[in-house]
Amino acid sequence: MAAPLPPLTEAASTTLGRVARLAERERLFRHTQSVLVAVSGGTDSVACLLMHLHLRERFGFVVMAAHFDHQLRSESRADLQWVRSLCERLDVPCLTGEGDVGRAAREGRRGIEETARLMRYQFLGFVAGEKRADCVATGHTADDQAETVLLRVARGTGVRGLRGMLPAASLPGSPGQRLVRPLLGSTREETQHFCEAANITPLTDPTNADLAAARNLVRHRVLPALRELNPGVRESLLALAKHAREAFAETERRAHLAQPRSRTPAGAVFEIGALADLPAEALTLVIEREATYFNAEVEVNRTRLANYQKVLATGSGEVLFGEMAVEASCGLVRLGRQEATDAIPTKILSVPGVTAVGRWRVEVSTAPLPAAPGAHTTAIGAGRVKGVLRARPPAAGDRLVYRGMERKLSDAFASARVPRWERRRALAVAAGEVVVAAFTPTTALSSDTGKGDDRLFLRVSHP
Repeated sequence: MAAPLPPLTEAASTTLGRVARLAERERLFRHTQSVLVAVSGGTDSVACLLMHLHLRERFGFVVMAAHFDHQLRSESRADLQWVRSLCERLDVPCLTGEGDVGRAAREGRRGIEETARLMRYQFLGFVAGEKRADCVATGHTADDQAETVLLRVARGTGVRGLRGMLPAASLPGSPGQRLVRPLLGSTREETQHFCEAANITPLTDPTNADLAAARNLVRHRVLPALRELNPGVRESLLALAKHAREAFAETERRAHLAQPRSRTPAGAVFEIGALADLPAEALTLVIEREATYFNAEVEVNRTRLANYQKVLATGSGEVLFGEMAVEASCGLVRLGRQEATDAIPTKILSVPGVTAVGRWRVEVSTAPLPAAPGAHTTAIGAGRVKGVLRARPPAAGDRLVYRGMERKLSDAFASARVPRWERRRALAVAAGEVVVAAFTPTTALSSDTGKGDDRLFLRVSHP
């Protein structure tokens, strides 16, 4: 049976009230029936667990706890057992996991801090999914927020980064799950007092004093030095984060308004004017939004963003952002996965009949063919067909009579505003060396329609 929670001291009650107000203001627990609290055993995470136990009736949720053993210290197993014992005493279900972070960092050629964070969030996301938790709560405090802002300033950031950590965000690595930080308005001193008021002595992690870790260096050296200049530096950094969040809201609004005119398997297609005037941070949000839609990993940096803006300014070119590509052509912009061009074989077409040409399906008839959803239906003059009719990929030097004029096939595509990503998937239908029709998944170009009954009819489709 759970031990009853000790009555709150006046100071602890004030802290809890501040946490509750932040949760209400940010709607952290709206439609929330269960919360998974990440508990390392340190002061902030233990205080976070205790506060959720006090708040569960007010917000109507149940509380679970999760602990991940990074296996970086010999005593980490004892820490796991301590968290289990604490949760047993508090009658809180506790889910635990472990992973060899050091080995994973070596194999993945990542830093220890980055790997630990990645594996920890993967574990939390897995547990949250298994237990159907509505959100994962962490014990990040105002002090953590100030450190985060300062770290981002030192590493170089825009307005977006100056916001620091948000009260609610997607769980890293699990975009469909919510991460909440109800303690962002509370200090470490307050979380320590909250634990003391509950007669709990949290664990102490000796690695928190290791100055090789960037956050520890900021915590123990940089911020104390800055306090010599300004004793209220923490509050100044928190105010900066608040103002940045307010300023960034307009950037988020503009990014939201920039919607594609269509989404296809090739990507999201925008009118170039919808993106050309957006600031770099809004462009980043649009890329990330579409990357989430297409389930692609995205990598953004200043150089790529600068190249992206050049592509938008010139209306032509391509920039890669990890698995995502941004490509401009014919007044349009494609945001989608890097494309692997389908190999299109050369095949003699059955006349009349149906021929599969790679992923294309080509039907030729001497009688008119009815239109079909998703297919191009066109006619060509039978007099133009000299020899066998072949389907093949377009070739350099191909020419087509288009709108009464013979021109390069590439120029005909450009005239019809067919963007480059569509041309890479094009199919040409040729009689001998003469191209009589060309198709992309969205466009059909044919030489002419012929006259009277002297015609062949084509119906071409692509999945």
